[in-house]
Amino acid sequence: MRWIIDTDAGVDDAIAIGMACAHARGAAHTLLALTTVAGNVSLEKVNVNVGAVLDVFESDVLFFSGCAAPLVAPPQRAEDFHGADGLGDAGLSRTARRPQPEHAALALARLAERYAGEVGIITIGPLTNLALACHLSPRLPQHVRRLVVMGGAWQGFGNQTPAAEFNIAADPEAARIVFEHFDHIILLPWETALEQMMPFETLEHIAAQATPRARFFAAMTRVANTWRERLGWQGVPLPDPMAVAVALNPELIAASFFARVLVDLSGDVARGFTAMDRRTAHPNAQVVTLVNAPLAWQMIRDAWH
Repeated sequence: MRWIIDTDAGVDDAIAIGMACAHARGAAHTLLALTTVAGNVSLEKVNVNVGAVLDVFESDVLFFSGCAAPLVAPPQRAEDFHGADGLGDAGLSRTARRPQPEHAALALARLAERYAGEVGIITIGPLTNLALACHLSPRLPQHVRRLVVMGGAWQGFGNQTPAAEFNIAADPEAARIVFEHFDHIILLPWETALEQMMPFETLEHIAAQATPRARFFAAMTRVANTWRERLGWQGVPLPDPMAVAVALNPELIAASFFARVLVDLSGDVARGFTAMDRRTAHPNAQVVTLVNAPLAWQMIRDAWH
């Protein structure tokens, strides 16, 4: 499988990208490209953060800069959670790398067509780029062998609004387009990560290693201490790394259900809500509710040691 990761490059995105750099290097999986989208932080900051992660992994994977704003709504950010720079304000957001000149949506469409039937896409940010690519290339869903989306709140327990998860709430119109175009989505919702958080002891063990990767990991995850103090969490939710882990090894899925995911576009409290219609005979998503978390944590340890 040739993977493309579409990211808004916050802290857990960076962990996820590192996992893909480390694990997608064999005959079964390769990391084909990265595409960037505004979300957790501005597009300019996202591009720098992606370059910084590729630097520490000494990866030659190319990346393509995408949409700087949602399709319709005003931009939303998560700098209060990821830091003003997106990487925990740890001074890591620096690189000489620059994105390729081609727009991310065009790159998604082109690469999916070139590697039709062999390509998988993992989205760990707002779905703006992929929605635009769907309109640019109507056959895109047929070209993509597997689409893994980190997004949504299957129990309606949001982190951006009371009902909506950030990646969907940041661009609900784009999410609606993607869920209407694709019928074979693997969806990793916010609550799945919230209910299976990485223990702080595991996080600290990775951060204590004396390698460049581990030092990078330690610096950007110090922000997790503020999450513990402010939110009272007993661990660290890592939805984006979970999505990458499930993409690379679907056997990590321990429980799921099939549903037709519908995205609410109302202007009231339900905007961005992902309704899970299990009554339908035509599901568009496998909704992952439980993963083999210890194996996912091991994948992170192996990548960032």
